[in-house]
Amino acid sequence: MKSVAPKAPFEWWALYLRGLAVLFGLSVLLIGTQTDRATPSLTSAILLLLLFPAGLLSVLAPSHVGPHVASYLGTVLELGIVSLLVGETGGMTSFFFFFYVPVLIWGTAGRGLVAGVVGGWVSGLGYAATVTLNGQPAAGILPRAALLMLIGLLVGFLEQRRIDAMQSALRGAEELNRRSHVSAQVQATLTAMAGRPLADRARSLLERALHLADADFGLVAVVDIEQRLVIEAGLGADGKWRPQGEVLDPAAVVAETMQSGLPQLVVDASTDARWVSVFGNDAAGSALLVPLRAGERSFGVLHLARSGIRLFRDEHLGATYSLAETASASLHDAQMHSQSREFLLSAVNTLATALEAKDPYAQGHSQRVAANAVAIATEIGLPAEDVERVQWASLLHDIGRIGAPEGVLRKRTPLTDDDRKAIHQHPERGASILREMAPFRPLVDIVKHHQEAYDGTGYPDGLTGDAIPLGARIIRVADAFDAMTSDRPYRKGRTIAEAMDELRAMGGTMLDPEIVDVFVRLLQVKPPFDVQVRLWRER
Repeated sequence: MKSVAPKAPFEWWALYLRGLAVLFGLSVLLIGTQTDRATPSLTSAILLLLLFPAGLLSVLAPSHVGPHVASYLGTVLELGIVSLLVGETGGMTSFFFFFYVPVLIWGTAGRGLVAGVVGGWVSGLGYAATVTLNGQPAAGILPRAALLMLIGLLVGFLEQRRIDAMQSALRGAEELNRRSHVSAQVQATLTAMAGRPLADRARSLLERALHLADADFGLVAVVDIEQRLVIEAGLGADGKWRPQGEVLDPAAVVAETMQSGLPQLVVDASTDARWVSVFGNDAAGSALLVPLRAGERSFGVLHLARSGIRLFRDEHLGATYSLAETASASLHDAQMHSQSREFLLSAVNTLATALEAKDPYAQGHSQRVAANAVAIATEIGLPAEDVERVQWASLLHDIGRIGAPEGVLRKRTPLTDDDRKAIHQHPERGASILREMAPFRPLVDIVKHHQEAYDGTGYPDGLTGDAIPLGARIIRVADAFDAMTSDRPYRKGRTIAEAMDELRAMGGTMLDPEIVDVFVRLLQVKPPFDVQVRLWRER
């Protein structure tokens, strides 16, 4: 950062001292104490009176316009007036010789070494010139002139040290303020990322990093469950957000960054094949690549770039590294959660597929029920976690049928009472299966009670109304609708319109009437995709 001389503060004491000096000088003249004149000199009195406005210019100018020409001019005028006073009142023996010292101190204070040296030279030369013109012997002139120059040098040196100390303290305060700002930005990012999905956390990180690094575009990419480097948030050089899920080539500079765990900088990415091979059209201008790490392992990268060749300054790099290091933990947590969710979803789909392999008439049933149940749960306004729980429970709601006799599941004629007893065991059997798998335990009650009826005539426990878990009531409506509209060997599936009428008729008895109303409205206004296809076919 470029050092800037501080503006001199306005200090009244300097004017007070000048006023006192002028009054003292006038008193000296009035009582006739000068050594080489018997009467006060009118010229000396005028010079003394001029000394105050010259000092006024010297003091006021720095506080208003900075230490520029006006303030230096005031000091030069003061020194010149004192020189004339010396010549007017006795040369080498003049009492006013001692005015040079305070004038030098006043005139150079706050301006540093150069001002002190110049002031010393001006005062020394002014004194030498006035005494010489006054006809004084040269032997005593040089020591006094040299003394004035030395005083100027000393005062300037001390002032320079004071200015350096003040600027050092200012830089320290600015650095502390910058770090505090960065810390606040990092904390704000962590707050924005907390509890949000991976893609949202990545976008929060990218937006804050672009701001802190003064970058124009970039991306956040994270390794997924298949070990691909996937872009979770990306802003292209064209100013458009890139699609989430795009795979980034983990080669060249990306591979080097992730393997070494060290950031990479480039002055102009468009001329570096390592960057172009990965980032393509986004390899433009100065760029930065920072690894995202969990412990000793890199799990992603943060890419930041500028549209032109503008090098990242130290404060930009420091802020970016601090942000990436701190936010990596939150991003890694979301990555682990996302991968766990994908793994569990794969396990759910595997179990659903295993059921469909045993019961060919259930093919696609769980997926359709899940789609409709998710639509209902979302419309009701359930939190994302509860919607996801309803989705998984929908996919697994019939998992207990795996234990039912295969002959019953494949039967092409209406079921007998014994057949129904066997089938009615599947909610409890499914709950028992899920209870043995820790990740699926939150689904147990929903699966166990998805065949309960709103009026208490359902099974296995005959629960009524709100005593039935909300997720189970949602699945019951979605399950009933799919059963009505699906073909069976012994009957043809109903149309969407017929199924809606039947759902309304079942509201308050078998089904929760409020959920029926929500689902019927959905079917009329924004039906799930499978229902849209079915409606198109029925037209």
